Amino acid sequence: MKGNKNLEYYLDSRIYSKEEVKQSIEETKKEFPNKKVEVKVVLNEFGMYIITFQFENQTTWFNRIVIKIWRNFKKTLMLEEGEKNRYEQYSGEKRYGQYKQTNKIYKPY
Repeated sequence: MKGNKNLEYYLDSRIYSKEEVKQSIEETKKEFPNKKVEVKVVLNEFGMYIITFQFENQTTWFNRIVIKIWRNFKKTLMLEEGEKNRYEQYSGEKRYGQYKQTNKIYKPY
C-alpha cells in the first residue's frame, strides 16, 4: 500500500507570528475536511517555522481484501482474453498464410 502523504510549509518567524501560523494551519485543515491530519510545527535554528501535515491513509482490512480480490479478478479476465485471442489467431477462419477454399474447379480452357 502507499505510504502517508506529507505537506510542508516554511514560514519566516520574523514575518509571521504564532497566531498567523495557527491560522494558516486551521485554513489548511479546512481544505481537507475528510482526511485525518497530524500537524507538527518546528522552529529551526534559522528562524523558520516548518509546518508538516501528515495525512493518514484510511485503509482497513476489508478494503485491502477487496482490492486484492479485484486485482486477481482483473488478472484472470486478462488471461482469458489473451487465450481467446490466441485461439482465434491460430484456429479461426482468418489464418495468415492459408488459402481460402473455394467450390470452383479450375479449368484452364
